[in-house]
Formats: sequence, structure tokens, C-alpha cells
Amino acid sequence: MHTTSLTVTLEAAFLGLRALPWFALAHNSLNPRLILHADRVEYRVLRRREQPYSAIAEVDYRNWHSTQNIVLAFEGSAFTFIANTGVLGRTRGAIARLQAQGCVLSPRAQDLLGSAIQRP
Repeated sequence: MHTTSLTVTLEAAFLGLRALPWFALAHNSLNPRLILHADRVEYRVLRRREQPYSAIAEVDYRNWHSTQNIVLAFEGSAFTFIANTGVLGRTRGAIARLQAQGCVLSPRAQDLLGSAIQRP
């Protein structure tokens, strides 16, 4: 567990639907936010929200062309927070921090972290 906060630089943030992973209901490219605090995650698409790590049902990883997306699915919610970091290393670091905080990773997110370990 980490005791310091990590501010993840984002290109954009999206409000998504769990059932339609590439569909966004809203987006923010002016002032998106993802901060991984010691005891909670803070994020913003349209407004700032905070959730304890225990409220995250799963952390997923999605990429397409130049996007590097961290997808947070929350317990009891049909919505997701999607954070486009734009940089593979930044995405990997944030997902590793989320895993260290006890969050469950999807197979794609696990593969992303595993690919970092396997490289020479």
C-alpha cells in the first residue's frame, strides 16, 4: 500500500457504460483528473468524485491507435470512468499502483503488467 498520492496526467477522461466499453456518455479533454491517493481514487469527467479503492470492481486496460486507457468499473454501477493517459508507461504505472492498492485487474490489465516484466 502506498502512502503518497499519484497524480496521473491524462489526455482525456470519459464516462462510459460497462455494457458498451467503447461508448462514452460524456468526455473531458480540458481538465480531466485521476489522482490515486493512499486510501481512495479521485477522478473527474464532468465533476470531481472520490471513491475508496474497495468500491472499484475491476480495473481494465484498453488501447486503440494512440489511446492508452485505464477503465475503472465500480461496484453496483453501470458506469465506468475511462482515463486516456496517452502514454503506455504512464498507464502501466497507474495500473500497477491500483493493483498495489488491492484492486482486481482484468486479464488485459494483468497482461499489460506482465508484458513489462517479460521485457529484457
